[in-house]
Amino acid sequence: MIQNHEQLRVTQEQIQRLEYALEELRRTSDRSEFAAQAPVVIEQIRRMRAEIDEYLGVREVESRG
Repeated sequence: MIQNHEQLRVTQEQIQRLEYALEELRRTSDRSEFAAQAPVVIEQIRRMRAEIDEYLGVREVESRG
């Protein structure tokens, strides 16, 4: 769980590295290898994005809208 700006920054950097790794995997793998390995990376990216949304209060704003 993100509790401060520094943790937010680190999480954003981690997401960026994972996205670069996913793109590299996509470029260098065949479809079956990508399909086997990508879901783990994608789930980790989604989990970290959800943590960012929670820290920033995105869910609170969306629930009011």
